[in-house]
Amino acid sequence: MSQIDRERESDDEDEPLSAEAQGVMDRARRRAAISMVLMLIGFMAIAIVVVYRLATMSEAPAGQYTLEALALPAGATVIATQLGDGLVTVTYELAGATAIRLFDGADGALIREIAVVGQ
Repeated sequence: MSQIDRERESDDEDEPLSAEAQGVMDRARRRAAISMVLMLIGFMAIAIVVVYRLATMSEAPAGQYTLEALALPAGATVIATQLGDGLVTVTYELAGATAIRLFDGADGALIREIAVVGQ
């Protein structure tokens, strides 16, 4: 038998671990198990949050806004619009004055007009 064959045979044989080595292996296994359990709990928490968010989603934002037209003064230039909380907010300028109008998103009724003044 050659030297290489003898080394291969000695590698294949399992030698019993010493008590100290066995203790190190046990601690390593314990730590690996704890890490896997914590990671599994984390993945489960993420999955629960995603399912909860999907289950509690409200209707699509476009469904809240059914109005077809808004009333603005003649000659007004629209600067900005914004949708939110069932309201349509329109910022416009007319004859050098800027104003904001809040409309109900469902029927287009004017809720409030706010003048924007400089200081």
